[in-house]
Amino acid sequence: MGSGKGKRYSGTTGAKAGTGPHARTMHSKVNNWAKDKASELEKKSKRQRDKFNTAAVVYDESTQKYYYGMNRGIQLDNANKNPILFGDDHTKGILPEKSLNNYSVGNCAEVHAINKALNDGAKLKDLHITTIHTESKSMGNPKEACENCTYAFKKKIKHNNTGWHKKEKHK
Repeated sequence: MGSGKGKRYSGTTGAKAGTGPHARTMHSKVNNWAKDKASELEKKSKRQRDKFNTAAVVYDESTQKYYYGMNRGIQLDNANKNPILFGDDHTKGILPEKSLNNYSVGNCAEVHAINKALNDGAKLKDLHITTIHTESKSMGNPKEACENCTYAFKKKIKHNNTGWHKKEKHK
């Protein structure tokens, strides 16, 4: 695995290695969590394992807690959707109203992990995030945030170790 500012983890073609204060630890933690989750899903069914393509870890620097998320995690966990992200009857959430890509809003591993942190009392300004691919061929490779997550979290969280989508769209 590569290291240092601006260098890529070996085997990647997109996201760069993190340079945040907790980048290496976070990458190791999310990689280990994802391998365990992939194994757990494989035992349930190959189809469940094949649908697992992204994992994220969020670190709250104020509490030093870690929160893990996976694509489709909010739906699978039937999680309580935090109003900061999803809004409520009175306020619009920070997620885009309509998807900026081919995925439904709230589908992402980043949203799942940040939702857990916010539901536990965390503040966006204290959060660091690392996201990885979890497909067998690219397990552990850094993955930049998609358009929806870039729109929602860029300049709101403390640091994204694996980068933001380059071409932001606003609808």
